[in-house]
Amino acid sequence: MSDFPISILVETTTRCPADCIICPNKKIKSRPQDMAWQLFRKIVDDCRGKQLKEFCPFIHGEPLSWKYFEEGLDYISQTLPEAGIVIYTNGYLLNAAITALLLSNNVKEVHFSIDGLSKQVYELHRRGLEYERVFSNVTNFLEKLEQSKTKINIHVAFTLTEHNQHEVDHFRLFWEKLVDTVDIIPCDGRGGDEKSPAFPEGRQLPCFQTPTHTYILTDGSVVPCCKDWAGYSVMGNAGKDSIDAVWNSSSYKQFRKDIIRGNKPGIEVCQRCWNDKL
Repeated sequence: MSDFPISILVETTTRCPADCIICPNKKIKSRPQDMAWQLFRKIVDDCRGKQLKEFCPFIHGEPLSWKYFEEGLDYISQTLPEAGIVIYTNGYLLNAAITALLLSNNVKEVHFSIDGLSKQVYELHRRGLEYERVFSNVTNFLEKLEQSKTKINIHVAFTLTEHNQHEVDHFRLFWEKLVDTVDIIPCDGRGGDEKSPAFPEGRQLPCFQTPTHTYILTDGSVVPCCKDWAGYSVMGNAGKDSIDAVWNSSSYKQFRKDIIRGNKPGIEVCQRCWNDKL
């Protein structure tokens, strides 16, 4: 096993203009909406010299709404030049100024979450967002990227539910002409009650990231999985200890060994997921 994660996802904010039918975001009440700048800097500093491959300022919120987004991108780029920045966004807040930021920093991938091709299906899934605004923002960004000398891999993600499955083929045909990758991802049901249930086979997706990725919530809690939106299974705190120390703690190492061996770990987030109760 690796002595340090190859990828770190940091929940810089839980703010989001959307209330998506697949996401538990609006249930998050027990931790700060925004990560403090001092904590964020410590996390980045902890990765210095570790040959981190990816740094993603996102887990359960819209990263473009973080008040330190510009400073954060610059600090990652300056401190961790070897780490490509990965952005996940719904595109609603994407404007000319943010486009310029993404094109001028060490961003290697941008993932746009777009769960429908038609206005009706898109706005059913991405509640609170405007179809026309998002599609305009994304296409404008793609035009600026085409005109620049910057190379950024662009993904468009489609979370598969019972309400949009009929649009998959047309969605793929539309976007594969414009972006590098179209990701069709079955809904895993993490939104819980009153949200879209897991799509068939959605819970059978393998835990392919947990042995190499780690996740840090706005309060510094380190959790082993992106599905742990509530902090069910905290492995440590990045504000109190180094990421190195948390990653190499006995409990976290045992968790990763269990995942690699195909055993169900004995921590709560895995019990909830594997038992279809998240």
